[in-house]
Amino acid sequence: MCMTIPCPSSVRYLSRPPDPSAYHGRSGASLTGTCQEDAILRSFILPPEADPDEFYGRVNTMASEAYKFIAMLSAVRIHIFDYLETPVTSETVARNYPRSDQIPELLRVLCDCGFVREEDGTFVNTPLAAVFLERDSPYSQEEYIEKLRIRTHELWLNLPEIIRTGPVSYDKKDFFSRMVLPPMAANAITGRLQHVVRAIMELPGIPQVSRMLDLGGGHGLYAIALARLNPGMRCTVFDLPEVVSITREYIAKYAVEDQVSTLAGDFFRDDIGSGYDLILSSSNPSGKNSNMIERICASLGPEGYFVNVQGGDSVKEKNCISELEGRMWRFSDEPGWRNRGETRRPFLSDHYLDTLAQADMEIVSIDRVPDPFRNDDAVTMIICQKPSEQANRIRFPMNRSVYGFIHPPWEGEASCVSSSRGPIPGMKRASARTSAGDR
Repeated sequence: MCMTIPCPSSVRYLSRPPDPSAYHGRSGASLTGTCQEDAILRSFILPPEADPDEFYGRVNTMASEAYKFIAMLSAVRIHIFDYLETPVTSETVARNYPRSDQIPELLRVLCDCGFVREEDGTFVNTPLAAVFLERDSPYSQEEYIEKLRIRTHELWLNLPEIIRTGPVSYDKKDFFSRMVLPPMAANAITGRLQHVVRAIMELPGIPQVSRMLDLGGGHGLYAIALARLNPGMRCTVFDLPEVVSITREYIAKYAVEDQVSTLAGDFFRDDIGSGYDLILSSSNPSGKNSNMIERICASLGPEGYFVNVQGGDSVKEKNCISELEGRMWRFSDEPGWRNRGETRRPFLSDHYLDTLAQADMEIVSIDRVPDPFRNDDAVTMIICQKPSEQANRIRFPMNRSVYGFIHPPWEGEASCVSSSRGPIPGMKRASARTSAGDR
């Protein structure tokens, strides 16, 4: 008897595969009647109903990208980019790793990633690697890459155990020192900090400012930058006790110990000081809580500025990766799971703007802030000024910003030009609400 096997392409996607009993033994005996055994017999005759090409395509693509990512993490950790400032051969690079046989192949993987370029048998950093991956670069993202490595190793590769036994528990000080402040500092220096600092430096009277408070300042880079640019300015970075010890390391790194100090506490409960000429809040709860406005206003001196930079004024698509990671860890003093990143927290809500108006804070400008790290969530900066205590105070026109002329709020105009992303939501409403006519 001649047995003919069906062509795989003719049976691959049949919803009801043909009965393979014709191929079960020479006599064509029927199937056993046992589901598990019959499934095994069918698998020897019929290909799977789902497309194996699609399966392998998806899995292998994901694995390949993961391998590239791990290769890049490894290259940063062994500082390989520091040896590629000028074109060199793979043999020259390999001399720095005498026990390694992998350097030539690793360099080619980095070429495939777009961080290294091969030229006539030599390898050199691309501009991306030269700016962001060399340790001596002021824009180095080594700390951010290290955060990704820690998350990969301690959370994602540990996910099966986390699912079985519960989230990873972190001590707060260790968490902030390893996974929060260093990458935040690295991210800030890629555009966001410079935009905010330039905007502050353009404000009238800033060269004469003597006291500045970086509220919830974390790494303290905003205070450090303003101190370096204004030798007469004295800055205080206020944050939690487990944070300010790390802040002091950044203060020492930039050699501003004589200008920048720290103050430990909880800004929701503790005294934040008074008599400041400038208060800055960036990416922390003090800037989104309207209950803080009255306290901030009271801590400012006459004509003092409040600069508030926060994200949240856009509708973000849900990110299942971030939401899953948020459920993988908790702080050691938390009782259990904590849902992180699932609740949208807008910044310039009607209520927040109303509270500013009730505090008699005049809105100087509202502007979008570039933040490459958070390109999925708009970051907004609002600059307000506390009125002078004099009844007939002089109101100065705003400086010309890098984007165009900023109209003072008492003119009833929009306080800043529309950005390339479109008009700032609520801008005309905020300006009208705080105009002199309304008061």
